[in-house]
Amino acid sequence: MKDISRRRFLKYLGAGTIGLIATPKIPFTTKINGSRASDVIQCFDENATLGSTINESVVQIMMDESIKSLTGINNVGEAWKSIFPGIIENNIISVKVNPINSSLSTHPEFVNCIVNGITQMNFGAQNFIRNNIIIWDRTDGELSSSGYTIYDGSDPDTVRCFGTNHGGVGYDTTKLNVNGVTSYPSRILSIMSDYLINVPVLKTLSISTLTLNLKNHYGSINNPGSLHGIQCNPYIPSLNQQIRDIIVPNNIQKIFIIDALFGRYYSSLNFNPKMLIMSHDTVACDYQGQNVINEERVAQGYSTINAPHITTAAQPPYSLGTTDVNLIEINNPSNIEESKTTKPGDGFLKITPNPFRRRTLIILSLEHNSAVHLDLINSTGRTAAKIYSGQLTKGTHRIDYSINKKLGSGTYFIRFYNQGKTRIQKVMILN
Repeated sequence: MKDISRRRFLKYLGAGTIGLIATPKIPFTTKINGSRASDVIQCFDENATLGSTINESVVQIMMDESIKSLTGINNVGEAWKSIFPGIIENNIISVKVNPINSSLSTHPEFVNCIVNGITQMNFGAQNFIRNNIIIWDRTDGELSSSGYTIYDGSDPDTVRCFGTNHGGVGYDTTKLNVNGVTSYPSRILSIMSDYLINVPVLKTLSISTLTLNLKNHYGSINNPGSLHGIQCNPYIPSLNQQIRDIIVPNNIQKIFIIDALFGRYYSSLNFNPKMLIMSHDTVACDYQGQNVINEERVAQGYSTINAPHITTAAQPPYSLGTTDVNLIEINNPSNIEESKTTKPGDGFLKITPNPFRRRTLIILSLEHNSAVHLDLINSTGRTAAKIYSGQLTKGTHRIDYSINKKLGSGTYFIRFYNQGKTRIQKVMILN
């Protein structure tokens, strides 16, 4: 029999299957001794995109299943909480994105799914406050051109989003020695953030071969143009080492998530992996991102690439991670989640009538008192309406939902969050 990789084998299993290999969870350290692999979650869902449109409700399931698999914790809020040791409700979590090229940037829909997970972290009487999340990069203009909304300070229940050039932000006076070049970090990174999530997009870049997690920090400093020599190597590893060791609190970065819904595998040639890649280890995460790109390059008749900064980053004196990857794959989790909606018990969800015009009844059941969130999602994955958000008691509940604004006819989804679990139910609105 012809040998095939485990990832290829899981693809052969077909739509509706979930490939998941459980492994012991080893806390990430900056000391790599070569005796272990780093866990990397790779989640694929055929329904994540349709053409150029992102289905946010499906990506949410992908994100939730990935964080649960990475941490070994089956509650989404608790899984995220475990990522940030010692976190309290007033801490600030920042999300470093890559919007520098609006034609292929870290997608706002992808980041919104991270935000939805973080805000399920519970601190006694309340969940984590959305205003304590900052989405950022170099400039307001680059963020705006990539679909992000710059925070205007008017709504405390809104995620903040702005660039380092935003009024009152700027660069810190802390000096970073990046392979002999003095650089200054964004104050968002060095002063305003307690924890950092690194969220690049999957793509090649001629000047550095790849721009993933490690390269994404070129948007965190004042002079990235000074670090472009020799394929950015060892400038990229040196910058990341300085951020790890000089920025306080040390090792501020806790998780790395590559937006691989769409990607670039060569020059201006794009592809559509419909994936996310997640790890505690920045080197392992980037190495697997490179593997995904190389698989597409080979399929399209191009030679493979090997970004030198990834190999350098794994070695002393940087020791930022390992290229020894323990790949954990999840395939088509939305098909699994949608099938669960037909089963009674905790999280049972029923909508009647369906299809409906102006009003429908949402029936749901809970085994415990818990916070519940119900949203109406349109066919592009965007939130069309917030139906309910609050605490409900154990038992069966009936929520009478009336459309309070004009919505076009078509297919929608009702998304139900409860106890770290997601349920999706398709509905049809007739107008």
